[in-house]
Amino acid sequence: MVRLRDLTLHLAKRELDATHRMTVLGWAWPLVRQLAQLAVLVFIFSKVLDLGIDNYPVFVFTGLIAWTWFAGGITSASSSLLAQRHLLFQARFPAVVLPVVALAVPLLDVLLALPLLLVLVAATEGLPWTVVLVPMLLAVQFVFMAGLAWIASAMSVFFRDVPNLVGLALMLLFYLTPIFYGLRNLPGRFRELLQINPLTTIVETYRALLLGDPLPGTGHLVAVCVLSVVVAVVGFAVFQRVQGRFVDQL
Repeated sequence: MVRLRDLTLHLAKRELDATHRMTVLGWAWPLVRQLAQLAVLVFIFSKVLDLGIDNYPVFVFTGLIAWTWFAGGITSASSSLLAQRHLLFQARFPAVVLPVVALAVPLLDVLLALPLLLVLVAATEGLPWTVVLVPMLLAVQFVFMAGLAWIASAMSVFFRDVPNLVGLALMLLFYLTPIFYGLRNLPGRFRELLQINPLTTIVETYRALLLGDPLPGTGHLVAVCVLSVVVAVVGFAVFQRVQGRFVDQL
């Protein structure tokens, strides 16, 4: 287990160094992209089409941090085995770490953005005590993403359309997740439909912990925690079952 952890950290650092090599802003680029998207969403939905949400910039920024990690991590993970196929040709290389590395790299973006978000929350709302529970929610989201990452990366070895399908699904899911709008902005029948999406509960819980918004129902929270564990277990099992055929397919 320690070896897998150290290998994951080493590969994540190497990927980060390669990504930001010879750039002026370096590791600040992911934060710059989030802030640029934040500025556009705030302008459109607080100036052009006012949704009537208090402290809208912080509201959106909270959702963007959770979504950017999810979308970036799953996108990278879906093609991680294809992109790093040379490592799979090495005897006894643990392929299972590659999708996890793909999730760990954008996690750094979250850790860079969180201090700025906390400063904004403290300056506008005041930090609630529930902020100490954010690491637990990050862990739940990571477990959920890991299961999806193992499934998507394994399937992409056999079906090369998978990364494209993942990109399409994420594009649609962005609008079906309350990132730039709140559930209270929706009619009741649509609100119930969007609550089927586990990311809805995750994003709403981030806002509850950071902004003092009402928590999603206990049933939704328990369901997401259980679903995250189930998805991770199933994803790992699927990956382990088919990884022996990766080299032949690559």
